Amino acid sequence: MKFLSVLVAFHLSFVSLSSQAKCDKAGPDIMKAQEDAQSAKTEEESQQIVILDVTSNKKEERQLKRFSSKKDSKNTKLVLYFNEPATIKGAGLLSWKESGEENQWLYIPELKKLQRIASGSRKNYFMGTDFTYADLEGENLDKNKYTCTGEVACQKNKSKCYVIEAKPINEAEARNIGYSKRMLLVDKKDLITLKIVFYDLRGKKLKTADYANWTQVGKLWRPNLAIMDRHGVQKTFIKVGKRQLNKPIDDLVFAKRYLQKEMHIK
Repeated sequence: MKFLSVLVAFHLSFVSLSSQAKCDKAGPDIMKAQEDAQSAKTEEESQQIVILDVTSNKKEERQLKRFSSKKDSKNTKLVLYFNEPATIKGAGLLSWKESGEENQWLYIPELKKLQRIASGSRKNYFMGTDFTYADLEGENLDKNKYTCTGEVACQKNKSKCYVIEAKPINEAEARNIGYSKRMLLVDKKDLITLKIVFYDLRGKKLKTADYANWTQVGKLWRPNLAIMDRHGVQKTFIKVGKRQLNKPIDDLVFAKRYLQKEMHIK
């Protein structure tokens, strides 16, 4: 696929610590500024997904719809579901963050019911992709400790980026999500995350997420291409086909019965 080859060519590497300048802001302040700058009240996306097995080079293509609603940083709702292929059509995920606490439910059409995702299962991968349930929750500023370790040149030296270390607030949260830390590359000017490197509980590099082909919608920036590379195992590529920001979305879309009654299946 054309977008797959474009995204494979895109790569950002962290510059060595010796070449980093000191941060002019604290990590928590940078992440809060990013949230304030890039948050939308609602989002709707159509996504084309390719899952690539690194060993066999076998590809699986999927079509997905994603809706999100954000009242504030502690109260958000997300629903996503597959439209293709037929073997997984209707399978979806409902995610609520209420007063800062997340709850997630998986819907499998064959079972005809929502299955709650336990806290300890947030580290598991979602429907064969390289994104975990925790990844799909998005950034939770209350459940991470952020440290800005330096500033580096990025985007082919066109801009500067903050290097942010994100660690879970405690060992229990680390075990639940399966990461000891993440390293984020955040564009200093536009406050967008260009890259995330994930480390497992032993401190070993586990996978890398790259975000590319950014589009500005009003004052907001969004990537049109993304790749999650689980090194040596599998890669998940995402291309956004259609996107709407800050447009009305019926509250019913985020209700449990929307998936349970299969209102999303056409």
